[in-house]
Amino acid sequence: MTDHEYDEVESRTRAAYDEWAATYDTSPNPQTLLEYEDVMALLAPRPGERILDAACGTGRYTAAIAERGATVIGVDFSERMLAEARRRLPNIELRLGDLTKPLGLPASSFDAVVCGQALKHLSSLDQPFAEFARLLRPSGRLVFSVTHPDMNWTDYEMSRDPGFIVAAHADIYHHTIEQYLQAIAGAGFLVECTAAIAVSERVRHLLTARSFAIVAGRPQILAMRVRKRSDSV
Repeated sequence: MTDHEYDEVESRTRAAYDEWAATYDTSPNPQTLLEYEDVMALLAPRPGERILDAACGTGRYTAAIAERGATVIGVDFSERMLAEARRRLPNIELRLGDLTKPLGLPASSFDAVVCGQALKHLSSLDQPFAEFARLLRPSGRLVFSVTHPDMNWTDYEMSRDPGFIVAAHADIYHHTIEQYLQAIAGAGFLVECTAAIAVSERVRHLLTARSFAIVAGRPQILAMRVRKRSDSV
């Protein structure tokens, strides 16, 4: 893919999230609902920590991290998503940033990074993982979530129109688990915990009764906690 072609893809994805921003927090979203508790448990933010919410969107994780007493910075590439986050979180630092490029933040300045449902929009995983490693202190942790590579969407039916389907407007890359593991190892991370989050009671009300009966138990989200090597700089 040439730089020009990549810019076009990136622009489509940014435009999709700009369009979604106004209704993002009120739209039925089984992805975020299904993963939230598990991602927060993997991240386990602590008072006094400094945490980066990479691809923060409207600030769902940003707000929760701040409530746990950590200092959090949110970064997103959508101006409109950030505008919603700023209305919600006026006292938190929120910055425009693109995961395909350096984020302009100091090296080794974070105890943890969380990245929810963003890596699937990137054609290459090497740059974001390398940047996360650069930003983390030695032994710092990264928690990320993506749609599970083995997810089967056949018979997955929402009980009401979600209003906006990001997959219809943005580019999504179906990276394999092996590709994620290669990028993780290449950036100097060690895998600490892997969770296959299945369709469960958390999202029953968002699906038709017929659909839930069929798809319950299917792995929908892949979430991982990886740790920067202690001997890394």
